[in-house]
Amino acid sequence: MPAQSPIPPPAGIPDRSRKIPAYKTYTGPDPSTLSGPRSKSQAEQYFAKGAHETILPKRVSKAIGFGGWFFGGVAAVYMVLFADFGDREHVFSPVRREYIRTKQSFFTLTPEERKTMGLETRIGESEAGKQPS
Repeated sequence: MPAQSPIPPPAGIPDRSRKIPAYKTYTGPDPSTLSGPRSKSQAEQYFAKGAHETILPKRVSKAIGFGGWFFGGVAAVYMVLFADFGDREHVFSPVRREYIRTKQSFFTLTPEERKTMGLETRIGESEAGKQPS
């Protein structure tokens, strides 16, 4: 009798020392249910059916494919920029900070732009006019 190894086999490798019950062994389909061998002309006729079909996708399948990519992209942008991952720092935090900074740059004026438009002097004058002397 061979000595058993103290180390068990890895999880993916089946243990060959155990017998598999006969009712669990797959032996293939019942030969009586299989059709007989086909002739060469029958095989050519069978495969010729698929040769004449158009290989271009239908308009609906194109639309579904485009819609899948579109909504997948929208979902990815939403997850990166808006989804709530809590207050902790996470992998999307730098991207979100840059997005907020860029968004604010569209709606706020730089000091140079404010000076060019004359907004600096108006703010200073209105504050000086409100202060009691």
